[in-house]
Formats: sequence, C-alpha cells, structure tokens
Amino acid sequence: MRSDEELPDLMVGGDLLTGHPPADRPRRHGRVTLTVAAAAIGLALVGSFVLRQQRATDPVAPRQVSARETPAEAPSTLAWLSALVARDGTSVTVYAGTSAECEELVQPQAAVVEQDGTRVVIAVKARTGRASDCTTSGSVNPLVVPLPEPLGDRVLRDAATAVPPPTYFERDLPGLSSDKRWSPHPGQWASTDDGWFQGYNGPGGSHLLAAARPTAEASRPATVATLTIGAHKGVITGGAEGSWTLWWAAGEVTYSLRLTPAEGSTFSLKQFKREMGRLNWN
Repeated sequence: MRSDEELPDLMVGGDLLTGHPPADRPRRHGRVTLTVAAAAIGLALVGSFVLRQQRATDPVAPRQVSARETPAEAPSTLAWLSALVARDGTSVTVYAGTSAECEELVQPQAAVVEQDGTRVVIAVKARTGRASDCTTSGSVNPLVVPLPEPLGDRVLRDAATAVPPPTYFERDLPGLSSDKRWSPHPGQWASTDDGWFQGYNGPGGSHLLAAARPTAEASRPATVATLTIGAHKGVITGGAEGSWTLWWAAGEVTYSLRLTPAEGSTFSLKQFKREMGRLNWN
C-alpha cells in the first residue's frame, strides 16, 4: 500500500473530484452554467406548452353582458279595450292591458297616429314583462291622450285592430268630479270587456258606482220606477233592502248609477230619487 506521502495532493493542488488542475475550473463552471440554463429554458417551454393545452381544453366561461349592451325589446302596438271621452271632448282616456297570466305592460304609451273628418286613430305601444305581483296581473292601464281638436262626432279607432272599441262619454254622465259630496275611489275603477266602472265615496258612508257598457250587452232587473235626468229618461231598479240603480241609454251605450247606503242604513225610493236629482246633469 502507498503511504500518505505518495498520494497526490488532491486537496491543495488539484480538483477534489476529478483531479484536474485549478486552471480547468473556470471552463467547467461555464459548462455547468450553460447546462443549467438550457434545462431551465426547456422546462419553461414544456410548461408553456402544457398550459396552452390545458387552456385549449378548458370550457369557455360565458361573457357577462351588461344591461347597457343588452338591446331593449322594441315596444309592440297593442289593442286597447275601451275609451272614455272627456266632457269637453279635447282628450280621451284609453284603457289597455294584457290578459296573459302574470304579465304586465311596461311603459305603455298612447298617441293619435291618424285622423280625418270622420275618425281618430289611437295607437297604444308597450312592452310586456313579468308582473311584480302575479295577483294583480292583467290589470288595466288608463292612458290619457290629448286630441289636436275636439272629437265631435268622429269615431275612435284602434290602430292595432282597425275597429272602434267601446267608447263612453263623460257628457252622458253626471258631473261627479265637480260635486264635493262625492270623491272618486282610486281603487274602485275598471275597464274590462264587460264595460267601464268608477266608484265614489259619498256622505254618511254611502257609496255610488257609475258604470257604462254597450247597450247590446247590458241587462237589468225589472223596472221599479222611472226618472227624467237632464236630457235622458231613466228607469230605476232595486229596492230599499239593498241598493237602488238608475239606468239610461245614450246612443249605443247604457249607463247606470248604483247607490248603496252605509252599513246598517237604508234608502227609500223617494230618497234615492232626491239624491239622483241633486247630481249635476248639465
């Protein structure tokens, strides 16, 4: 065996692992650096390829479209139910709604779209949407339409159907809006296929219901008495145990006023006639 004196001075004069002289150390360090750099680049390229492959196979999430980017549905021309002409004839209230379950009209608007010496055509435009309260869906919207000139004897027509819906006239009703004893009840009015209705609260807790419907569709109980009111001759139905109703016709429309006393009270026929006579029929 060789003695320690015969072994190369590996710790001082040469490389501990290879035995190369110190002069070779910089060149090896360069080779190691290049090898590590090449490996790092290779790993980066492989990782980028794997990431691209993963993104290519991932499902694409739907893009969230803001309300500003969503095109608004164009309003449609809808049929309206009936019309109430103002007492002076310079405006018309048309009643429009939707019969679809749990739907309501969104921003309905009405306007005159055509007129001549015999007719005035009114169009109602609106979008439909889900009702905020399904128990009130199908409700009717009153839309006031100013007329360029008084309606006179011209006929109102619906732009959607080209036919004249039922038309009622305030001039054929008593002037209840100017009578301080009666105040319209905001929740007691309607316009349906059966006609137009408006409720009023009166003195002593009594209640008055004004109504109008096409004469061809009107039916009434047996006549109890008659009463002339303004230019109309009316008939009376009902009885003291419940309510009295006054009926009269104007053109193709039948109008009525039903007077109901306060709970626990009654009206005699004479009292009912007196109350009807106190209304403004001009």
